Amino acid sequence: MQVYPAKQHFAKTAKNLNVPSGVIFVRGGETIIHPDSDTEYEFHQDSNFYYLSGVREPGFAAAYDIASDMAILFVNHVSADEAVWIGVPPSLDAYRVAHGFDQAHYTFDIENVLSALKPSTVYTLEYTNTEQLGASLAPAVDHRALIEPLHEARVFKDAFEIDVMRRANRISSDAHVTLMKETRQGMNEAEVRGRFVGLVLAQNSMYEAYGSIAARGRNAAVLHYTKNNQQLDSSEDMILVDAGATFENYASDITRTWPVGPTFSPLCRDIYQIVLDMQKQVIQACGPNKQWEDMHNLANRVAAQGLLKLGILRGPLDAILDNYVVGYFMPHGIGHLIGIDTHDVGGYPSGTQRVNKPGLRYLRARREMLPNMVFTVEPGLYFVDDMLNDAKNIKEVAQYIDFDKVAEYRCVGGVRIEDNIVITETGYDNLTVCPKEVDELESIRAVAYK
Repeated sequence: MQVYPAKQHFAKTAKNLNVPSGVIFVRGGETIIHPDSDTEYEFHQDSNFYYLSGVREPGFAAAYDIASDMAILFVNHVSADEAVWIGVPPSLDAYRVAHGFDQAHYTFDIENVLSALKPSTVYTLEYTNTEQLGASLAPAVDHRALIEPLHEARVFKDAFEIDVMRRANRISSDAHVTLMKETRQGMNEAEVRGRFVGLVLAQNSMYEAYGSIAARGRNAAVLHYTKNNQQLDSSEDMILVDAGATFENYASDITRTWPVGPTFSPLCRDIYQIVLDMQKQVIQACGPNKQWEDMHNLANRVAAQGLLKLGILRGPLDAILDNYVVGYFMPHGIGHLIGIDTHDVGGYPSGTQRVNKPGLRYLRARREMLPNMVFTVEPGLYFVDDMLNDAKNIKEVAQYIDFDKVAEYRCVGGVRIEDNIVITETGYDNLTVCPKEVDELESIRAVAYK
């Protein structure tokens, strides 16, 4: 079994903190019970704690002594009575070895162990409960300094993390292909989502990375559609499936849009091809020392060129871009950082402001791309009634849109295509291995109707 690099993650965070001494202290999540019930909420570990420990169970804590480079795991003690219900846990030493710590103690020893280190400062997170540090360490607690260095450490993935995310992408990509092979007209969105969940759980994924989306036809115009309960009643529709598995608590985030029938309708094919062109050109442009915001702007340019050819947009290309017209068809950003969290931390470094313009205002990252960052690339085009109705009332936008053509394509609903890429020293590495070319998708879809 591969050892989780907890100590390396602590050391990386401490380097960003840039202090010669002190102790970093973090606590994991606790089991939460439904009100007036003895049923537990499904437990998901606190992401910052998981990054620094690799522990998925509730009730743990961890610390790192900066000066001595010593990582300490504090294990939740399970009584004999509790063990009857949840099983006998590993030993302290087994936990220590599995997660790469120097020492392991039970959580009831936190105050004694850390007090013996005599730290001048205990760096922790704003939301961390520090009662177990005791009165002697309370004056040394700093709740503010740790969060940004920790987030910045999480932005840059090590080889262990990239390997795990590659596995999450493989599991999810395979599940997406199986859905394409099995889904037929007349099924329900719920069956599609349920089949995905079953497939990834069977491959040792603990849970979905986020609430999966299975949106047919017009439902795909809702960016975070989660009802997943409508019939696939028209072969002319497409279905947008945005679904990703976690593996070892790291997320994947993949979207594919494909025809409900065996082939794309002409209108759906038109919009799909533009989005595919957007994604391919953006991915090809990704690499170190480039600005993520420029990738969004490139996607807008490719979209505008495609929509002009279809007659949905009209007028000079530069004027369309200067007035952010594409933002009414792609209201979200081109993508985001991904890691333990699907929308991972660090997208806006301290002092970086959002741009309050259509599309750009929802860009989840504004920073330079550097090696070992992992991004999603997820362009889309959508026919959202409320947004397009707003556009009609904005003269500098409306003049560039042919609303009769928009009405013709409204039935498409929306298209999104999403891959996960690692920025490398020379370019990028695409972790997602799921087909997306029109001929590939139609070849796979034909299998469902044999």
